Amino acid sequence: MTLYETLAQTFIDDIISERLPTGSRLPALRKLAKQQSISLTTAGKAYAYLEDRGWIYARPQAGYFVANRSKKTAFPALSSQSLVPRDPSHFAPQQGYDAAVTGFAPLGTSLLAPELLPETDLTRTIKRVTQRASQSMFRYPESQGAASLRNALSEHFRDQHFAFNPEELVITNSCLESVRIALESVSKPNDTIAVCSPCFSGLLDLLSTLQRQIIEIPVTHEGIDLSLLEACFAEQKVSAALLSTTHINPLGITLPTDQKQAIAKLAAQYQTPVIEDDVYFELSHDKAQPLPAKYWDKEGYILWCSSISKTLAPGLRLGWCLPGRYFDRFYQQHHSTSMGVNSLVQACIAEFLLCGDYRRHLNALRPILQSQMHQYRQLLSEHLPDSTQISAPQGGLVLWLRIPNLDTNALAEQALQQGIDIRRGSCFSTHPDYNDCFRINCGWPLYHEVDSDSAQAQLHRLCKLICKIYETMD
Repeated sequence: MTLYETLAQTFIDDIISERLPTGSRLPALRKLAKQQSISLTTAGKAYAYLEDRGWIYARPQAGYFVANRSKKTAFPALSSQSLVPRDPSHFAPQQGYDAAVTGFAPLGTSLLAPELLPETDLTRTIKRVTQRASQSMFRYPESQGAASLRNALSEHFRDQHFAFNPEELVITNSCLESVRIALESVSKPNDTIAVCSPCFSGLLDLLSTLQRQIIEIPVTHEGIDLSLLEACFAEQKVSAALLSTTHINPLGITLPTDQKQAIAKLAAQYQTPVIEDDVYFELSHDKAQPLPAKYWDKEGYILWCSSISKTLAPGLRLGWCLPGRYFDRFYQQHHSTSMGVNSLVQACIAEFLLCGDYRRHLNALRPILQSQMHQYRQLLSEHLPDSTQISAPQGGLVLWLRIPNLDTNALAEQALQQGIDIRRGSCFSTHPDYNDCFRINCGWPLYHEVDSDSAQAQLHRLCKLICKIYETMD
């Protein structure tokens, strides 16, 4: 090994042995170079090596810290593994976003804080694009999406080793709209769809609206139950599957590569469409970017859906889909229901991608999210009962918590009275298995100097409320 690799391995050994616990601050580069009698360049290479592999992360203007490499928490799996379809509207009706909450409370909706968005760079891009706007920008947009944006997205993902032809892509108004169009393209009302369990509440709401039945496929810290998914396909119990695969909401796990490959293989083997909801795809907390299941889809049975809503600006309402062999159906459904996407928004996002601002934003954002996730987990573990289980995601924006026997439906109601918005476990399933679980958003920074509505203040109030309820349980 080179000198910097040898030094990096020493840090790795200390982290594994917990001589350097999670969150520990490492020596500054100059101090490390002096301690080890090495050059500043070698010290920098050692830290870069560790950062690239997820062992440490950089906190802007604060230094380097040991990353959270906690083992994935073994949350209880779905106990009822039945292939009998269930109607989500009867069991989990519209339990997601609470209309009583004004705006977006920091702990409820999975969302980045406004200060983490590249507002200045986006504003500059929008001004630049509008100044040179042509008359064509004010006509009806192309239904498939502007060629400039499709080309920019193709080039962007090719740099991440996920290559596709821009002619295969369709631009939509959001990831959720892509999923909706995909469902309408491959199924009809009263059809049954296989979904992850727990499943994002917004997807259950969408399936209810579209009058689709569901069969829940358990997802645990080890991945998805492939045998049950295959049984659904083999016995023709479902018309399609709607699966999240990377930084899955709410568990936060990413399916192992072999499972993503297996999903693509099963879809082709049983000729069953799989809609891949991959909205958190680019929010890994380190530089290791997982590939979607679509990467291994050689027969076109996977419809890959994503957007910029979680990474950049949800208000711009822009997403996309790679519909594979279902392109014609998807395109026609999209054309007949939306007539395309705002041309100015498409032009601005294309420009933002091509000038490199989007890539720079993601590179700056990832270590911040990693740091925030650690801070949230640390605060929660210090203030909640010892029996609390907290997920340890390596990407995304949310934490999934379980406090055995806690009624999180009652918790959510009491929290709302204090202005605290959380997502109760019952939002994520038609079964009662997650009633002692809840989800919180970690997209808001935790500051020491806070006001009463800040994420940190709300998190402290939530912990006090949980402990008070927990004491009465005893």
